[in-house]
Amino acid sequence: MSSHKPLLLALGLAACATVAQAQSFNLDVGANQTHPLPANSYGAAAGQTGQWFGVSTTTPVFLALTDINGVATSATLTWTGGTGDFAINNPAWNGGDDLLMEDATDINGIWNGFGTMTWTFTGLAAGTYDVYTYAAAPDFPASYNTRVAVTGAPEAAQTCTGAWAGSPHVQGVSYARHTATVVAGGLLVIVTDDPGTIAMNYATVNGFQLKFTPGAIGTYYCPGDGSGSACPCGNNSATGAGLGCLNSLNLGGRITATGNAILANDTVLLTGSGMPNSSALYFQGTNQQSGGLGAVFGDGLRCAGGTVVRLGTKNNVSGGSTYPAAGDPTVSVRGGITAPGTRTYQCWYRNAAAFCTASTFNLSNGVELTWAP
Repeated sequence: MSSHKPLLLALGLAACATVAQAQSFNLDVGANQTHPLPANSYGAAAGQTGQWFGVSTTTPVFLALTDINGVATSATLTWTGGTGDFAINNPAWNGGDDLLMEDATDINGIWNGFGTMTWTFTGLAAGTYDVYTYAAAPDFPASYNTRVAVTGAPEAAQTCTGAWAGSPHVQGVSYARHTATVVAGGLLVIVTDDPGTIAMNYATVNGFQLKFTPGAIGTYYCPGDGSGSACPCGNNSATGAGLGCLNSLNLGGRITATGNAILANDTVLLTGSGMPNSSALYFQGTNQQSGGLGAVFGDGLRCAGGTVVRLGTKNNVSGGSTYPAAGDPTVSVRGGITAPGTRTYQCWYRNAAAFCTASTFNLSNGVELTWAP
């Protein structure tokens, strides 16, 4: 019989007045007073170093999360189910393994049969998350098992069980791994349960890591594929590719936006690609040129119109560049945006090779962002 004994711990959390955009997280679930949080240098299975944040499930709450940089974020975690936190020593687990894995939460116990815990993340940045769920019972990891599923993930549910002597972590033994795509305002839901494959089982959750890759934001328009205004010399890019008019490299310039268009916490990054290794000007407009159809300009189309602000000129390397780079003002600050509203963005780049018109420049597609307070 398991020696799990839930520790009834109160959880007091201070609400933060300002929050930053949610990105990547290291979360240690369980009784962290008896087994403190792992050191920032402990990357676990994800190899993701940074600050660990404690999650006690004894008193479920709406929990505001701190990211791996130690910054309060807009992300929150709630959960349902479970029977409370516990901590048990495993002599085979040491260092960060000890601190992450030896305190945990029980999904179920022999007194309540099969059980399920559902973990719901809200307020995450739009993008893709590698989700690592640690699910190994510290007392009998080779016997007990835990099933983990992520709603909407392409990977099937995974059951963790088996003997584990400590790092390196082993998928299907100490953790499950899934991929989740989160849209703006969407949820990330992890379901952990007892698969019911053995009697007297204890399903267990030790922690989570969410490893973030930004996703594109905004509305993309004015491609140089002939669906709007025609490119100046038949240099249309492939239909539906979302690129600008073709340049001398037979490529279409592209601009994408990632991050968070929030004035209080602007993390927007504009990325240009598909250009020659030359200079590139990132600029902002107040409307979509010609109602979004664009207008011929140089070897391409002008997409961002109205009042124009030059954000910054960058040198392309391997055909691409970004704004802002280190030391640059944020997009909203450089663009002089002080109130919510929409702005349009485009990349204007030098293309001096004899190619299309007598002009020596071309442009990317356009992207429109709606800025929140």
